[in-house]
Amino acid sequence: MNYSEESMDMSSAMIEDVDDLDLIPDDELEETYLERIVGLKEMFPRPVRTGGAFVVNSTKSSSIWLYHFIKSAVWITTTSAIILALPLAIEMSQIQAADEMKKVRQEKLFAK
Repeated sequence: MNYSEESMDMSSAMIEDVDDLDLIPDDELEETYLERIVGLKEMFPRPVRTGGAFVVNSTKSSSIWLYHFIKSAVWITTTSAIILALPLAIEMSQIQAADEMKKVRQEKLFAK
């Protein structure tokens, strides 16, 4: 028996297996989601499958790009705000503390 005869025997065995599956009622068959998706491959023509794959891949790459863009924007905004606003906030609290100390000193001086 050569290679082509073996493949014909295997393909006829596969056809017989499919025929055996047809005898089982649908409610008794248990399929995984992966098996169902692979089964859909036979339903849709190649252009529809490639178009769907393109949409999925484009959505995935756009989502990844958007994630990295937002991550960078948040990092730049946060660090810029800290670098620019933190010294100002510290200086304002020091000025406020100095004003309070002056008030306390004035009250102590004129309280007598």
